[in-house]
Amino acid sequence: MDIPKKYLHDRAVLLLITIIAVLVVIGVSIVLLRFDVSRNPTTIVAYRPNVSGTQYLSGKPIDIYSLALFMILTSVAAIIISARVYEVKKPAAMFLLGSTVFLLLLSTIVANSLISIQ
Repeated sequence: MDIPKKYLHDRAVLLLITIIAVLVVIGVSIVLLRFDVSRNPTTIVAYRPNVSGTQYLSGKPIDIYSLALFMILTSVAAIIISARVYEVKKPAAMFLLGSTVFLLLLSTIVANSLISIQ
């Protein structure tokens, strides 16, 4: 894959890639360091409010670890796709990186919330 020269010289792109890298490190470290499987063999993976009250859906620990994998794969894919699109449409590449920052922020918040419920 050829990365355009201008892509890595654009300050806005470098800023967004740096923010993505920081959010991935924070999100993955929250999942790996705070989640303790020994506390409970099943874990809460979803919260569904309904008419009769609230209901927590339980699952396996791999469901929480998959959030960390999701953060890594999403960020890598966004950077690769953004590099390919940059030459054709710079605003589309910037939007992709910006939306990835938002997605990683939400993923980190959700992971932290699910781990806090344990």
